[in-house]
Amino acid sequence: MFAQRVLVGTAAIALVVGLSACAAEEEPVAEEPTPEPTPSAVETTEPDPGPLTFTMPADCTTIMPQSRLDSFASQNLELLGGPGSVYGDDYFFDPTPEQMVGGISCVYAEDGLDLSSLLVSVAPLNASTRAGVVNDLAAQGLNEATTADGAITYSQFGDESVAPAIYNIIRNDSWISVISAFGGQVFYNEAVSIADDVAGQVYQ
Repeated sequence: MFAQRVLVGTAAIALVVGLSACAAEEEPVAEEPTPEPTPSAVETTEPDPGPLTFTMPADCTTIMPQSRLDSFASQNLELLGGPGSVYGDDYFFDPTPEQMVGGISCVYAEDGLDLSSLLVSVAPLNASTRAGVVNDLAAQGLNEATTADGAITYSQFGDESVAPAIYNIIRNDSWISVISAFGGQVFYNEAVSIADDVAGQVYQ
C-alpha cells in the first residue's frame, strides 16, 4: 500500500512538472527589445583661416571694391590721379606722404572741380617707417584713437565750409588714409567707410 502511494505521489509530481513545462512552452516570456545604439555627435569646426595678410595693390584700379566704384560713378566721381588713373601720378605736383613711403594715392573727382576731390591712399609700413608716420600724424594735432583690433587712428571731422574730413588708420604693416574735400559728420563717416573698403581689399 505504501509503495502504491509513493508511485501515485510520484506520478502526480511528474504530472505537475510536465504541465508546468507545457505551460512554460505555451507562454514564452517576452524579450526586452535591444535599444538601438545612439550615434555619437561629430563636432565640426571651421578651419582657422589664420591672420590676414597685407598685399600692396598694384594701382588705384584695385584699391576698392566694385560696389564703392559704382557709388563714385553715381556721384560723377572718376579716377583722375594716381597709377591706373586718367592722369597718373602726373596729377600731383609733389609726392604725397603715402607715396614717399612706397604707397599710392588715388584721386576721385569731377574733372575740373577741385572741391569734389576725394584722396584715398594706402602704403606699406615696417618698424622704421611706421614710427615716422605716427610722429608726423601726431604732430598735425589730429584726434588720436585706438580701434578694437589695436590699430591707431588719426582723424579730423572737419566742417562743411573750410576744413576737410580726414581719416588715417595705422596698422603694423599698413597705412590707409582718406581725405575728403568736404568735412562734417556725414563726410567723415563716409571717409571711415571708404577706409574699411580699402582694408577689405588689401587684407586677404
